[in-house]
Amino acid sequence: MSKNYELDRLKAEENIAFRHKQEAFQNYDFVRKRANAAHDVMQNAWEERVRARKKMNREFENRKVTFEHHDSVWGNYKQIRDYNNSRIESLKYDADSEHRAMQDCFDRASTEYEYGNKSEAPIWAQEGHEHKERRNELNAEISTLAQEVKNARDYAESRAPKVDSSAFEYAKNEFERVKSMHESAQTEFQQLKAESDRLKDVFDSLQTEFLHCKNAFQRKPEEVKSQNQRERDKILDKAKVHGLDRKEAKIVKKSDDTIQVYHGGIGKGDGFGHGHTAISKSGDITYNRKAFAKHGSQNFEDQKNSEWGPYIRGVIGNQEVTLREGIGENAGQTLICNGFVSGKQFKKAHNHYGPNDKTRFPNEPNRIEDSSKHKNDRYYTGPGCQFLSQTIIHRRKF
Repeated sequence: MSKNYELDRLKAEENIAFRHKQEAFQNYDFVRKRANAAHDVMQNAWEERVRARKKMNREFENRKVTFEHHDSVWGNYKQIRDYNNSRIESLKYDADSEHRAMQDCFDRASTEYEYGNKSEAPIWAQEGHEHKERRNELNAEISTLAQEVKNARDYAESRAPKVDSSAFEYAKNEFERVKSMHESAQTEFQQLKAESDRLKDVFDSLQTEFLHCKNAFQRKPEEVKSQNQRERDKILDKAKVHGLDRKEAKIVKKSDDTIQVYHGGIGKGDGFGHGHTAISKSGDITYNRKAFAKHGSQNFEDQKNSEWGPYIRGVIGNQEVTLREGIGENAGQTLICNGFVSGKQFKKAHNHYGPNDKTRFPNEPNRIEDSSKHKNDRYYTGPGCQFLSQTIIHRRKF
Protein backbone atom coordinates (compact mmCIF):
# COMPACT_ATOMS: atom_id res chain seq x y z
CA MET A 1 0.00 0.00 0.00
CA SER A 2 1.03 3.65 -0.33
CA LYS A 3 3.23 5.43 2.14
CA ASN A 4 1.28 6.89 5.03
CA TYR A 5 2.14 10.57 5.36
CA GLU A 6 0.05 10.98 8.52
CA LEU A 7 2.26 8.40 10.24
CA ASP A 8 5.34 10.28 9.05
CA ARG A 9 3.83 13.54 10.35
CA LEU A 10 3.16 12.07 13.79
CA LYS A 11 6.70 10.68 13.94
CA ALA A 12 8.10 14.08 12.97
CA GLU A 13 5.99 15.73 15.69
CA GLU A 14 7.26 13.18 18.20
CA ASN A 15 10.87 13.92 17.19
CA ILE A 16 10.30 17.68 17.49
CA ALA A 17 8.64 17.25 20.89
CA PHE A 18 11.54 15.08 22.02
CA ARG A 19 14.09 17.71 20.92
CA HIS A 20 12.15 20.46 22.68
CA LYS A 21 11.94 18.32 25.81
CA GLN A 22 15.68 17.64 25.68
CA GLU A 23 16.47 21.32 25.17
CA ALA A 24 14.25 22.18 28.13
CA PHE A 25 16.01 19.56 30.24
CA GLN A 26 19.41 20.95 29.29
CA ASN A 27 18.28 24.47 30.28
CA TYR A 28 16.88 23.14 33.52
CA ASP A 29 19.99 21.06 34.21
CA PHE A 30 22.24 24.09 33.60
CA VAL A 31 20.34 26.25 36.11
CA ARG A 32 20.05 23.33 38.53
CA LYS A 33 23.82 22.97 38.56
CA ARG A 34 24.18 26.70 39.19
CA ALA A 35 21.70 26.35 42.03
CA ASN A 36 23.74 23.48 43.44
CA ALA A 37 26.90 25.59 43.27
CA ALA A 38 25.06 28.45 44.98
CA HIS A 39 23.87 25.96 47.57
CA ASP A 40 27.49 24.96 48.26
CA VAL A 41 28.40 28.63 48.78
CA MET A 42 25.37 29.04 51.00
CA GLN A 43 26.31 25.89 52.89
CA ASN A 44 29.86 27.12 53.47
CA ALA A 45 28.45 30.41 54.72
CA TRP A 46 26.07 28.40 56.85
CA GLU A 47 28.95 26.40 58.32
CA GLU A 48 30.82 29.60 59.06
CA ARG A 49 27.67 30.98 60.52
CA VAL A 50 27.34 27.86 62.63
CA ARG A 51 30.92 28.30 63.85
CA ALA A 52 30.26 31.94 64.68
CA ARG A 53 27.08 30.93 66.39
CA LYS A 54 28.97 28.35 68.42
CA LYS A 55 31.44 30.98 69.54
CA MET A 56 28.67 33.40 70.38
CA ASN A 57 26.95 30.66 72.30
CA ARG A 58 30.12 29.84 74.18
CA GLU A 59 30.56 33.49 75.16
CA PHE A 60 26.97 33.69 76.09
CA GLU A 61 27.24 30.51 78.10
CA ASN A 62 30.29 31.84 79.92
CA ARG A 63 28.27 34.86 80.87
CA LYS A 64 25.40 32.78 81.93
CA VAL A 65 27.02 30.09 84.01
CA THR A 66 23.72 29.10 85.38
CA PHE A 67 22.63 27.85 81.95
CA GLU A 68 25.88 26.03 81.38
CA HIS A 69 24.81 22.45 81.04
CA HIS A 70 21.33 23.02 79.62
CA ASP A 71 22.29 25.47 76.90
CA SER A 72 25.28 23.38 75.77
CA VAL A 73 23.31 20.23 75.16
CA TRP A 74 20.31 21.91 73.53
CA GLY A 75 22.47 24.29 71.54
CA ASN A 76 24.41 21.32 70.18
CA TYR A 77 21.18 19.57 69.34
CA LYS A 78 19.88 22.62 67.49
CA GLN A 79 23.10 22.84 65.52
CA ILE A 80 22.89 19.21 64.51
CA ARG A 81 19.20 19.55 63.74
CA ASP A 82 19.58 22.74 61.68
CA TYR A 83 22.67 21.55 59.88
CA ASN A 84 21.29 18.09 59.16
CA ASN A 85 17.87 19.38 58.13
CA SER A 86 19.50 21.80 55.75
CA ARG A 87 21.65 19.02 54.41
CA ILE A 88 18.65 16.67 54.22
CA GLU A 89 16.72 19.26 52.21
CA SER A 90 19.58 19.53 49.76
CA LEU A 91 20.01 15.77 49.52
CA LYS A 92 16.27 15.24 48.95
CA TYR A 93 16.40 17.76 46.14
CA ASP A 94 19.38 15.96 44.59
CA ALA A 95 17.79 12.53 45.13
CA ASP A 96 14.60 13.66 43.38
CA SER A 97 16.65 14.99 40.47
CA GLU A 98 18.58 11.71 40.20
CA HIS A 99 15.30 9.77 40.27
CA ARG A 100 13.81 11.82 37.46
CA ALA A 101 17.02 11.52 35.45
CA MET A 102 16.92 7.74 35.99
CA GLN A 103 13.35 7.56 34.69
CA ASP A 104 14.19 9.69 31.66
CA CYS A 105 17.17 7.46 30.79
CA PHE A 106 15.15 4.26 31.11
CA ASP A 107 12.36 5.78 28.99
CA ARG A 108 14.89 6.82 26.38
CA ALA A 109 16.49 3.35 26.42
CA SER A 110 13.07 1.80 25.81
CA THR A 111 12.32 4.26 22.98
CA GLU A 112 15.66 3.60 21.27
CA TYR A 113 15.13 -0.15 21.53
CA GLU A 114 11.58 0.04 20.13
CA TYR A 115 12.69 1.98 17.05
CA GLY A 116 15.63 -0.25 16.26
CA ASN A 117 18.52 1.80 17.77
CA LYS A 118 19.63 -1.19 19.84
CA SER A 119 23.21 0.04 20.12
CA GLU A 120 22.01 3.22 21.85
CA ALA A 121 19.60 1.55 24.28
CA PRO A 122 22.29 -0.03 26.59
CA ILE A 123 24.06 3.33 26.89
CA TRP A 124 20.91 5.01 28.14
CA ALA A 125 20.11 2.05 30.40
CA GLN A 126 23.62 2.17 31.94
CA GLU A 127 23.26 5.90 32.59
CA GLY A 128 19.88 5.19 34.19
CA HIS A 129 21.47 2.65 36.57
CA GLU A 130 24.15 5.19 37.49
CA HIS A 131 21.46 7.73 38.39
CA LYS A 132 19.65 5.03 40.38
CA GLU A 133 22.80 4.15 42.35
CA ARG A 134 23.44 7.82 43.14
CA ARG A 135 19.81 8.26 44.24
CA ASN A 136 20.09 5.31 46.61
CA GLU A 137 23.34 6.68 48.07
CA LEU A 138 21.67 10.04 48.68
CA ASN A 139 18.67 8.42 50.35
CA ALA A 140 20.98 6.41 52.60
CA GLU A 141 22.78 9.59 53.62
CA ILE A 142 19.41 11.26 54.34
CA SER A 143 18.49 8.36 56.65
CA THR A 144 21.82 8.65 58.48
CA LEU A 145 21.39 12.40 58.99
CA ALA A 146 17.81 11.96 60.20
CA GLN A 147 19.00 9.33 62.69
CA GLU A 148 21.68 11.73 63.90
CA VAL A 149 19.02 14.36 64.57
CA LYS A 150 16.93 11.84 66.49
CA ASN A 151 19.91 10.64 68.49
CA ALA A 152 20.90 14.22 69.35
CA ARG A 153 17.39 14.99 70.54
CA ASP A 154 17.31 11.84 72.68
CA TYR A 155 20.65 12.80 74.18
CA ALA A 156 19.52 16.40 74.87
CA GLU A 157 16.34 15.25 76.52
CA SER A 158 18.30 12.91 78.80
CA ARG A 159 21.05 15.34 79.76
CA ALA A 160 19.75 18.90 79.16
CA PRO A 161 23.09 20.66 79.86
CA LYS A 162 23.55 24.45 80.04
CA VAL A 163 26.58 26.58 79.02
CA ASP A 164 27.51 30.16 79.91
CA SER A 165 29.72 32.44 77.69
CA SER A 166 31.78 35.61 78.01
CA ALA A 167 32.55 38.43 75.57
CA PHE A 168 29.08 37.87 74.30
CA GLU A 169 28.67 41.21 72.49
CA TYR A 170 31.78 40.68 70.34
CA ALA A 171 30.72 37.16 69.43
CA LYS A 172 27.23 38.36 68.69
CA ASN A 173 28.47 41.09 66.28
CA GLU A 174 30.69 38.57 64.50
CA PHE A 175 27.79 36.20 64.24
CA GLU A 176 25.56 38.92 62.75
CA ARG A 177 28.20 39.62 60.10
CA VAL A 178 28.48 35.97 59.16
CA LYS A 179 24.72 35.61 59.28
CA SER A 180 24.37 38.48 56.78
CA MET A 181 26.80 36.72 54.44
CA HIS A 182 24.85 33.50 54.76
CA GLU A 183 21.51 35.20 54.11
CA SER A 184 22.93 36.86 50.99
CA ALA A 185 24.13 33.49 49.73
CA GLN A 186 20.79 31.98 50.68
CA THR A 187 18.91 34.63 48.68
CA GLU A 188 20.97 33.87 45.58
CA PHE A 189 20.36 30.14 46.03
CA GLN A 190 16.63 30.63 46.46
CA GLN A 191 16.45 32.76 43.30
CA LEU A 192 18.31 30.14 41.30
CA LYS A 193 16.23 27.38 42.84
CA ALA A 194 13.04 29.24 41.87
CA GLU A 195 14.33 29.57 38.31
CA SER A 196 15.29 25.89 38.37
CA ASP A 197 11.77 25.00 39.55
CA ARG A 198 10.27 27.13 36.78
CA LEU A 199 12.40 25.43 34.14
CA LYS A 200 11.52 22.10 35.67
CA ASP A 201 7.84 22.95 35.16
CA VAL A 202 8.60 23.82 31.52
CA PHE A 203 10.42 20.52 31.13
CA ASP A 204 7.55 18.61 32.76
CA SER A 205 5.08 20.28 30.39
CA LEU A 206 7.18 19.41 27.34
CA GLN A 207 7.67 15.91 28.69
CA THR A 208 3.89 15.56 28.85
CA GLU A 209 3.59 16.89 25.30
CA PHE A 210 6.27 14.45 24.13
CA LEU A 211 4.46 11.52 25.75
CA HIS A 212 1.24 12.67 24.10
CA CYS A 213 2.95 12.74 20.68
CA LYS A 214 4.62 9.41 21.39
CA ASN A 215 1.30 7.79 22.31
CA ALA A 216 -0.37 9.31 19.24
CA PHE A 217 2.36 7.87 17.01
CA GLN A 218 2.16 4.47 18.68
CA ARG A 219 -1.61 4.35 18.16
CA LYS A 220 -1.38 5.34 14.49
CA PRO A 221 -0.03 2.04 13.05
CA GLU A 222 -3.25 0.26 14.02
CA GLU A 223 -5.26 3.00 12.35
CA VAL A 224 -3.03 2.75 9.26
CA LYS A 225 -3.41 -1.02 9.25
CA SER A 226 -7.21 -0.70 9.34
CA GLN A 227 -7.15 2.00 6.67
CA ASN A 228 -4.87 -0.10 4.43
CA GLN A 229 -7.16 -3.09 4.90
CA ARG A 230 -10.17 -1.00 3.89
CA GLU A 231 -8.30 0.24 0.83
CA ARG A 232 -7.21 -3.32 -0.03
CA ASP A 233 -10.79 -4.59 0.32
CA LYS A 234 -12.05 -1.79 -1.91
CA ILE A 235 -9.52 -2.66 -4.65
CA LEU A 236 -10.25 -6.39 -4.41
CA ASP A 237 -13.98 -5.67 -4.59
CA LYS A 238 -13.38 -3.58 -7.70
CA ALA A 239 -11.27 -6.37 -9.22
CA LYS A 240 -13.98 -8.91 -8.25
CA VAL A 241 -11.55 -11.07 -6.29
CA HIS A 242 -13.52 -13.22 -3.87
CA GLY A 243 -13.18 -16.07 -1.39
CA LEU A 244 -9.81 -17.53 -0.47
CA ASP A 245 -8.11 -15.68 -3.34
CA ARG A 246 -8.44 -12.38 -1.43
CA LYS A 247 -6.00 -13.40 1.30
CA GLU A 248 -3.09 -14.15 -1.04
CA ALA A 249 -3.93 -11.55 -3.71
CA LYS A 250 -1.04 -9.20 -4.52
CA ILE A 251 -1.75 -5.52 -5.20
CA VAL A 252 0.87 -3.37 -6.97
CA LYS A 253 0.45 0.38 -7.44
CA LYS A 254 2.38 1.78 -10.40
CA SER A 255 3.92 5.23 -10.68
CA ASP A 256 1.23 6.23 -13.20
CA ASP A 257 -1.44 5.54 -10.53
CA THR A 258 -2.68 2.39 -12.23
CA ILE A 259 -3.25 -0.68 -10.03
CA GLN A 260 -2.27 -4.24 -10.91
CA VAL A 261 -3.98 -7.07 -9.00
CA TYR A 262 -2.57 -10.60 -9.18
CA HIS A 263 -4.81 -13.32 -7.82
CA GLY A 264 -5.66 -17.00 -7.86
CA GLY A 265 -2.09 -18.25 -8.34
CA ILE A 266 -0.80 -21.42 -6.75
CA GLY A 267 0.60 -20.45 -3.34
CA LYS A 268 0.88 -16.68 -3.54
CA GLY A 269 -1.48 -14.47 -5.48
CA ASP A 270 1.13 -13.95 -8.23
CA GLY A 271 2.12 -17.62 -8.23
CA PHE A 272 1.86 -20.10 -11.08
CA GLY A 273 -1.33 -19.72 -13.12
CA HIS A 274 -2.29 -16.42 -11.50
CA GLY A 275 -4.99 -14.16 -12.81
CA HIS A 276 -4.33 -10.49 -13.55
CA THR A 277 -6.67 -7.50 -13.27
CA ALA A 278 -5.54 -3.96 -14.18
CA ILE A 279 -7.42 -0.91 -12.90
CA SER A 280 -6.87 2.50 -14.49
CA LYS A 281 -6.26 5.79 -12.67
CA SER A 282 -9.95 6.62 -13.19
CA GLY A 283 -10.99 3.32 -11.55
CA ASP A 284 -11.95 1.40 -14.70
CA ILE A 285 -10.86 -2.20 -15.30
CA THR A 286 -8.67 -2.18 -18.42
CA TYR A 287 -7.36 -5.74 -18.32
CA ASN A 288 -8.93 -8.82 -16.77
CA ARG A 289 -7.46 -12.32 -17.08
CA LYS A 290 -8.88 -15.07 -14.90
CA ALA A 291 -6.64 -17.55 -13.11
CA PHE A 292 -5.20 -20.17 -15.52
CA ALA A 293 -6.73 -18.34 -18.50
CA LYS A 294 -4.70 -17.70 -21.67
CA HIS A 295 -2.72 -14.52 -22.13
CA GLY A 296 -3.67 -12.37 -25.07
CA SER A 297 -5.44 -9.29 -26.36
CA GLN A 298 -8.80 -10.87 -25.58
CA ASN A 299 -8.18 -9.95 -21.94
CA PHE A 300 -8.04 -6.21 -22.64
CA GLU A 301 -11.43 -4.69 -21.90
CA ASP A 302 -11.15 -2.24 -24.79
CA GLN A 303 -10.17 -5.08 -27.13
CA LYS A 304 -13.25 -7.20 -26.52
CA ASN A 305 -15.44 -7.15 -29.63
CA SER A 306 -12.81 -4.93 -31.32
CA GLU A 307 -11.31 -5.24 -34.79
CA TRP A 308 -7.96 -3.79 -33.65
CA GLY A 309 -5.24 -5.41 -31.58
CA PRO A 310 -3.70 -3.98 -28.41
CA TYR A 311 -1.73 -0.77 -28.32
CA ILE A 312 1.97 -1.38 -28.97
CA ARG A 313 4.85 0.95 -28.20
CA GLY A 314 7.94 0.34 -30.30
CA VAL A 315 10.94 1.78 -32.08
CA ILE A 316 11.43 1.82 -35.88
CA GLY A 317 15.02 2.86 -36.51
CA ASN A 318 15.39 5.75 -34.08
CA GLN A 319 11.70 6.70 -34.23
CA GLU A 320 9.48 5.91 -31.22
CA VAL A 321 5.99 4.91 -32.37
CA THR A 322 2.62 3.76 -31.05
CA LEU A 323 0.59 1.37 -33.24
CA ARG A 324 -2.35 -1.05 -33.40
CA GLU A 325 -2.63 -3.95 -35.83
CA GLY A 326 -5.90 -4.92 -37.47
CA ILE A 327 -7.68 -8.17 -36.71
CA GLY A 328 -10.76 -9.80 -38.24
CA GLU A 329 -11.96 -7.72 -41.15
CA ASN A 330 -9.10 -5.28 -40.56
CA ALA A 331 -6.34 -7.93 -40.81
CA GLY A 332 -3.29 -6.56 -42.64
CA GLN A 333 -4.06 -2.95 -41.70
CA THR A 334 -2.09 -0.84 -39.25
CA LEU A 335 -2.79 2.33 -37.27
CA ILE A 336 0.42 4.21 -36.29
CA CYS A 337 1.68 7.57 -35.03
CA ASN A 338 4.96 9.12 -33.84
CA GLY A 339 5.95 8.86 -30.16
CA PHE A 340 4.68 6.98 -27.12
CA VAL A 341 1.18 8.41 -26.63
CA SER A 342 -1.92 7.57 -24.61
CA GLY A 343 -4.90 5.74 -26.06
CA LYS A 344 -6.90 8.96 -26.06
CA GLN A 345 -4.20 10.84 -28.00
CA PHE A 346 -3.77 7.93 -30.40
CA LYS A 347 -7.46 7.84 -31.28
CA LYS A 348 -7.39 11.55 -32.13
CA ALA A 349 -4.22 11.52 -34.31
CA HIS A 350 -2.82 8.53 -36.25
CA ASN A 351 -2.02 7.40 -39.80
CA HIS A 352 -3.90 4.50 -41.39
CA TYR A 353 -1.97 2.01 -43.59
CA GLY A 354 -2.88 -1.20 -45.39
CA PRO A 355 -4.76 -2.75 -48.34
CA ASN A 356 -8.18 -1.37 -49.12
CA ASP A 357 -11.18 -3.71 -49.08
CA LYS A 358 -12.40 -3.23 -52.66
CA THR A 359 -15.54 -5.21 -51.93
CA ARG A 360 -16.61 -2.51 -49.51
CA PHE A 361 -14.87 0.51 -51.08
CA PRO A 362 -14.69 -0.19 -54.86
CA ASN A 363 -14.01 3.43 -55.78
CA GLU A 364 -11.08 3.89 -53.34
CA PRO A 365 -7.37 3.32 -54.21
CA ASN A 366 -5.77 -0.06 -53.53
CA ARG A 367 -3.92 1.37 -50.49
CA ILE A 368 -5.79 3.09 -47.67
CA GLU A 369 -2.99 5.61 -47.17
CA ASP A 370 -3.59 6.82 -50.74
CA SER A 371 -7.29 7.45 -50.18
CA SER A 372 -8.66 10.97 -50.10
CA LYS A 373 -9.45 10.47 -46.40
CA HIS A 374 -5.94 9.51 -45.30
CA LYS A 375 -3.48 10.77 -47.94
CA ASN A 376 -2.84 14.00 -46.01
CA ASP A 377 -2.30 12.35 -42.60
CA ARG A 378 1.02 13.53 -41.11
CA TYR A 379 1.01 11.81 -37.73
CA TYR A 380 3.64 9.26 -38.71
CA THR A 381 6.89 10.33 -40.46
CA GLY A 382 8.71 6.97 -40.75
CA PRO A 383 8.86 4.53 -43.70
CA GLY A 384 5.60 3.48 -45.33
CA CYS A 385 3.68 0.74 -43.59
CA GLN A 386 4.35 -1.63 -46.49
CA PHE A 387 7.94 -1.74 -45.24
CA LEU A 388 7.12 -2.30 -41.58
CA SER A 389 7.20 -6.08 -41.89
CA GLN A 390 10.82 -5.79 -43.03
CA THR A 391 11.80 -3.47 -40.13
CA ILE A 392 12.97 -4.67 -36.70
CA ILE A 393 10.57 -3.28 -34.10
CA HIS A 394 11.42 -3.46 -30.38
CA ARG A 395 8.00 -3.33 -28.86
CA ARG A 396 5.88 -4.01 -25.83
CA LYS A 397 2.15 -3.98 -25.22
CA PHE A 398 0.52 -1.63 -22.76
